[in-house]
Amino acid sequence: FPLARVLMLMGDTAISAVNRIAKRHGEPRPVPAEATYRIHGGDYRFRGLKFFPSYAQAGPAFFVETSKRRLIAEDIGAALAYVRA
Repeated sequence: FPLARVLMLMGDTAISAVNRIAKRHGEPRPVPAEATYRIHGGDYRFRGLKFFPSYAQAGPAFFVETSKRRLIAEDIGAALAYVRA
């Protein structure tokens, strides 16, 4: 089975979890603890995995905030392009 090369971090909880895992292993946080729109599109890596932090695709805000839907689509597209490269 192929190993994962990319992880989509969908929401603040996923981002925090990855940072806690790194801390538990004595390593610095791979993803900055900043607002998602600020870290969107950055190059974040940990132990051979590339992270794409994005917004969670759930909740009523998903249908209201078109800018978040656009960012989510961009993040998914960037992750797919990275895997295909």
